[in-house]
Amino acid sequence: MESINLQLIPHTMEDCIYLDHAASTPCLPEVVEAMMPFFTLHPGNPGSIVHKAGKHAARVVKESRETIASVLGAAPHEIFFTSGATEAINMAIKGIALAGEKGHLITCATEHSAVLQTCRSLELQGYRLTVLPVDANGCIQPGSLEAAITEDTRLVAVMHANNETGVMHNLQPVGEICNRYGIPFVCDATQTIGKIPFHPADFGIDCCCFAAHKFYGPKGIGALYFNTSGRVTRLLPLIEGGAQESGLRSGTLHVAGIAGMATALRTLENKAEAFRIFRENCAYFETRLSAMQGIILNGSPVLRVPGITSASFRYLEGGPLLVSLNTKLCVSSGSSCSSGSGKASHVLTAMGHGLQQAMAGIRFSPGLHTSREEIDRALLHIEKSLEQLRQESQTWKMFHTGGIKPVASWFHPLDV
Repeated sequence: MESINLQLIPHTMEDCIYLDHAASTPCLPEVVEAMMPFFTLHPGNPGSIVHKAGKHAARVVKESRETIASVLGAAPHEIFFTSGATEAINMAIKGIALAGEKGHLITCATEHSAVLQTCRSLELQGYRLTVLPVDANGCIQPGSLEAAITEDTRLVAVMHANNETGVMHNLQPVGEICNRYGIPFVCDATQTIGKIPFHPADFGIDCCCFAAHKFYGPKGIGALYFNTSGRVTRLLPLIEGGAQESGLRSGTLHVAGIAGMATALRTLENKAEAFRIFRENCAYFETRLSAMQGIILNGSPVLRVPGITSASFRYLEGGPLLVSLNTKLCVSSGSSCSSGSGKASHVLTAMGHGLQQAMAGIRFSPGLHTSREEIDRALLHIEKSLEQLRQESQTWKMFHTGGIKPVASWFHPLDV
């Protein structure tokens, strides 16, 4: 059998500029260096503390847990390792819901599918579900959360930064309402942690979920922050067996991944200058992109996490547009989990945007090492792609010459 030719692929290639960091980031060199010994030199299982190899692995896990807890302003015993954010989300939502009697769940229409599908799965099992609407900017409408609470509300699940638009919810009032009514607060912070300072306890969050590959760590490792002294007294384990992670998540720990995740967070704390340039480049990209004709930046008037830009293109089909852009770029149509599905973005639809705008939404997400020169090349390719596609679009020609007016079913009234 012919061996697989493995090679390191840089974050950009000669014919492709990677602008999909919201889907996954490349590992920092420091992360790879920290992980490598655990694939070869240090094979110990952290559960086998009867010998040196196991003790070494257990010590690395302990120190990594302490590092991650420190970055989050948490205690080490509040960090539980998982395979990623999706598992952590399931652990939190199902763990809370299934630990007691069936009741009422509240989430938001623009949540990641990992949250929405988990809640809908519980709904099929007899739980009642309220999905809060958002306004045209993707923000929860004031008063809607408190109005939705009932006597048997079991939890509230609201993300911090949206994975498609980057729109950040104001979590302070969410946490205050949950605290007032004694309701557990679950937060998906996958697109926040590693990008901006974030301490779950500052917002009264009981369970917070995240994954290392979103902040220059390895794939296949994530964590659940669980405030064990908060409103949640018990999580029902989804995976049982060897009682690892205090019995909450059984299974042999991914020592290399854990070391890599801790190294990524620790390294990013010392990259203030790189983040300053990153924010400037992101602002530059959005300014240039929004100046192009027929482009709408989704959620642009409100606070957003740097590095995620959602743009819709008037009177162009999303499929051909994505194919054209990806001849020289790496971008996606919304969430990486649903990109290429051919379906309208549920996030843009929830924001009240029409079918065409929701179908023609593209997510651009530069990274910490994306250069200004690469951004300029990407912008030039976007301009050329739009020019070519619009030359072939009769609808665009009619709209551009005033032959047709925007159709209400295609665009939200605020966008025309």
